[in-house]
Amino acid sequence: MRLLRATVFGLIAIFPGIIVALFAYLLLGGPGESDEWENWMYGPCYGIPAAFVIVAFALGLKEDSEV
Repeated sequence: MRLLRATVFGLIAIFPGIIVALFAYLLLGGPGESDEWENWMYGPCYGIPAAFVIVAFALGLKEDSEV
């Protein structure tokens, strides 16, 4: 049951992760003059959503101490 809960948490965490990543992308410069892919784009485009999913998955795996 913990694995299923962790998977659902991870799937749901994708959406706020993408929204925060979009804001970070726009805050850091967003669509610039060139169409070239820059190295700094890996952080907001992949790092932030991945961090949200990993943290949510870890919280889903956490055992309830009250039950």
